Formats: sequence, structure tokens, C-alpha cells
Amino acid sequence: MKIWIFNHYAAPPDCAAGTRHYDLGRAMVAAGHEVTVFASSFSHFSRREERLTHGEKTAVRDVDGVRFLWVRTPPYAGNGYRRFLNMCSYAARVLPAQQDLERPDVIVGSCVHPAAVLAAWLAARRRGARFVVEVRDLWPQTLIDMGALRAGGIPARVLRLVESFCYRRASAVICLLPGAAGYLKARGVPPDRIHYVPNGISDHPPSADDGPSPTPTLQDHGQHVTELIDRIRRLRTQGCLTAGYVGSHGPANALDTIVSAAARLHDAGQPRVAVVLVGDGPEKAACQRLADELGLDNVLFWPPVPKSAVPAVLAELDVTLFCLRDVAVFRYGLSSNKLFDYLACGKPVLFASNAPGGPVRQSGGGVCVPAESPAAVAEALTTLAAMSRTQRQQIGQRGRTWVYRHHGTTALASAFLTAVAQPAGQGPANDRAEAPR
Repeated sequence: MKIWIFNHYAAPPDCAAGTRHYDLGRAMVAAGHEVTVFASSFSHFSRREERLTHGEKTAVRDVDGVRFLWVRTPPYAGNGYRRFLNMCSYAARVLPAQQDLERPDVIVGSCVHPAAVLAAWLAARRRGARFVVEVRDLWPQTLIDMGALRAGGIPARVLRLVESFCYRRASAVICLLPGAAGYLKARGVPPDRIHYVPNGISDHPPSADDGPSPTPTLQDHGQHVTELIDRIRRLRTQGCLTAGYVGSHGPANALDTIVSAAARLHDAGQPRVAVVLVGDGPEKAACQRLADELGLDNVLFWPPVPKSAVPAVLAELDVTLFCLRDVAVFRYGLSSNKLFDYLACGKPVLFASNAPGGPVRQSGGGVCVPAESPAAVAEALTTLAAMSRTQRQQIGQRGRTWVYRHHGTTALASAFLTAVAQPAGQGPANDRAEAPR
């Protein structure tokens, strides 16, 4: 089967970005399928051009058997109108970029934003392919619940129409959120077209017999990654419990909660806890200002690291941090890449969120506290610091065992294939044209 995936922000693990479709693609290629991922060459995470040389508009690269087709999109910073133009540019440029390729069997539109899904539908209609929607973020519900859009406003109403339009025309809807089925049914998606395929991790954990991981070198990860690892090691030798976050610094991530918790620990003097925040995003500058205003010397901010370097960074931490705002949309659950990476590294996860269920609670691989509560986060870090290293390792091992058992890539890729292979039914839900002759 020839599978195309339209994901604006997709990437292989050589940069700081989500690798869901690279990981699933590798497993599907190993099963005999062809996978092409259409992505922007401008990184949403580093805010720079990463894939194309001067003058190039598109490029095709084979990455471990997965074909990536990069399209140039204009730069932006923050969440202003330039980001909106970047989204529209992706949708406009990805359509002509695929015209010379052999017709696929199915095209998946991944809803990191609706423009990518609309482009996938249009390409599927033109090429006579099945059209599948992958729901990652609930547009516009997430924006409404975050307060960025007014529920009855024109932008929200337009996005609702786009959402319903795409759902009606999809042969299948893949959702990453465990509780999203009820939302999708309310939007008119038949239950038999809904497929739950969450994020996951590589199938094979390193064996304990393999011994300790080799010391990272400049060649392995790059200088700024090695410097970060050295800084974490120094903090640990100074007697600090190191608690780290690796990922986007966005409005939903509530990293000001972590900074405020660090302030409580700093003022108390004991235990000695150092917080390490790795990544970038629109809220990073505000968090840095807050740390400066509070006079904190126990918070380390660091630029993004490539996805391939994340395990090496996590291996140096004592505790991993995951936090979210208390926003209504999270009642549908979570499927965060970083959360599975945290569990896979075998370190306890401090989970500060009001989202129901979730892998940390299910696995017992960490400590769960309410969202947006610096006091609760500080108390949990104090509890973890009071534990022995062996006790923390036991908690981390529970999470690690669970995530490899339930979220291996091969099983998830099989579920993904089942969804995209679903035959198109009758009626408006599968508004597709005949293949060009």
C-alpha cells in the first residue's frame, strides 16, 4: 500500500520535533508498504530553515526507508499572523509538490492544523485516493478552551465547518486522544470509522545486559547537548535532585508552575532541587523573566535538542517533569510524545495535570498532582528527593515496563494500517473522484 501523510511539522529524529510519522513509517515500510511524509522545511520548533538550501523550493529525502518531501514555507515567530501565513503556505505548496509522484492508495491529513487536512482532502480527491483524518489537536475546541477563540465567533464557526466537512469525507478518523471518541461521535463521525492510535516508542528497550550507555560525545549529539549533559552532571555532584522538562514552552505547558515551584524550594533551602527546562516556545521568555525576578539559581534554561539526543539527556535526570494548564479540552485525555519518552527512560514522572487517566497513573511510573499548583509540585519534588535512588528507580522501572508493553511502535503501526486500509463507504463521507487515467 502506498501511504501519504500530510503533517506540517513532521520530522526525523535529527532535530527537536515530533517523530510520530517517522517512527510509524519505519514500521510500515518494514511491513512492505511505501510511506511518504509531506512536511515543512521550516522548523516550528527551532524557528529556522532546516531542510532546503538557498533557492530550493522542495526536496525529497529518504530517511531509513521513509520518504520525506520537504516544502519551503515562510519563517515566523510566535503565534501571530505570520504563523497563519506559514500554515496556508504549507497547504498551497504541498499540493503542486505531489503532482509528479505516483498515485497513492491513501492520503492522511494530520490535524496539527486544519489547512493540512484540507490539503490532504483535496489531494486525495484529485488523485482518487482514500482520505483519512488524523486528530491530534481538537480544532477549534482546543483554541476555544484555551481562551484564544470565542465559541460563537466567526473564526470558531468557520473552523467548526471545516472540521465537520473533513470528518464527513473521511473513510476513517484516527485519534490520538483516548477520550476523543465521544467528541468525534458528537461531531457526526460514525463509531466504526473511529480508530484510536496513540503515540508510542520504539519496540525494543535496551537490555540491562548491554551495560551503561556510552558517554555522549560531540560527534554523537553536538556540542550544546554535551554541554547540557555536563551541566546536569555537575548539579548532581553538588547534591541536587535534577528534575527536567524537555519539550515545547507553549501556553498549554504551564511551565510557570514549575518555575514557581522551584522558587518555593529555593526559598526553603532544602531539599536541593535543580530544575532543567530544555526547549523553546512562545512562553520561554516569560518563564525566564519570572526566574530572574525571583532571583532563582536553581532553574536552568537550555535550547532545544534533537530528538535523537533526548534519551541521553533524560538518562542524566533523577525525575522528569510533565505539566499542563487546567483546560477543559484535556478531559479527552493526552497522547504526548514527551510523556512516552519520559516513561521509556525509566525515571519517575512528576505529572502535574488534571487530565483523566493517562499513562503515568496507569503504569504507576510517577507521582500525579493537580494542574497549576506550584505548592503541589514543590511537595512532590520534596517527596521524591527524600526517596533513595533505588526507590526512584523502582518507580521509573514500572513506567518503563508498562510503556514498552503497551505502546510499542510495531503494534501501533498495525493499528494505523488497519485504519488507513478501511474501505471507503457510500455517501458524502467519502466524496472522492475517480483516479486520473
